[in-house]
Amino acid sequence: MTGSDRVKRLRRNAKRQAAVQLSLSQKALGYVRVSTDEQAAAGYGLEAQEHAIRAFAESQGYELVDVILDAGVSGSTRPSDRPGFARVMELADEQAFSILLVWKFDRLARSLEYAVTTVNGMQEHYNIVLRSVTEPIDTATPMGQTIFAVLAGFAAQERMAITQRTLIGKREKAKKGGFVGGAAPLGYKRDRDGGLIVDEDEAETVRKIYELREDGQTLQAIADVMNRESIPTKRGRRWYPGTVRYVLDNPKYKGLVEYYFRWDGEEHILQQGQHEPILSQAQ
Repeated sequence: MTGSDRVKRLRRNAKRQAAVQLSLSQKALGYVRVSTDEQAAAGYGLEAQEHAIRAFAESQGYELVDVILDAGVSGSTRPSDRPGFARVMELADEQAFSILLVWKFDRLARSLEYAVTTVNGMQEHYNIVLRSVTEPIDTATPMGQTIFAVLAGFAAQERMAITQRTLIGKREKAKKGGFVGGAAPLGYKRDRDGGLIVDEDEAETVRKIYELREDGQTLQAIADVMNRESIPTKRGRRWYPGTVRYVLDNPKYKGLVEYYFRWDGEEHILQQGQHEPILSQAQ
């Protein structure tokens, strides 16, 4: 007795699916990421990560489909918001691999929430597991899932400690009159040490705005003058009353620095800066 044709079809389909799963189980995709700060740090380079992943894949007998890069992307960014990881998800949707290889799990995300959510989602929707080349993490096993969760928690704590140290450093630098980061305002550019130096072409624009204001011009009138004379903003855009107000209200042009910190209590810092003022004492 051979049974019905329906059972035969089910058996054939089961064999085909098993063959597909067996083939897919040996296909891996590498993912490497460095933030802007890490690009200069030893051991964190994209090339070093990719080399380690390729060597690991070969040692495990995996077929490495590709190695996807995200360069200059912070680990605090959601994986779904990164261009490289968007490609990872496209390949996952195409069922091109079943193992995601990373150099260290924090390449995936420094946020515990982002890391766990991403890994669980890939496993649930695509049956994809995460393996770390340098850590005992294999989310295909219960032990690997536990270790992954514990290490993700440690990474989140380390990230908070780094943020705390960074904020303390910025506050102390501000107290000494230093520029603590962000884009340089109109009239200035950054020097090699991260400070401000005058950009003479842009500085003339700043002086012109203050002169027009001293002549009694309204914010809208000043914006109209700047646009009519095709003088661009710092970002090369049109002027609006709000843009003009921002320039007029910026104490950096008088040689001052001003910061308002709300971390670990409120603190307002307003004092003489280390940079050269653009406006004269009279202005």
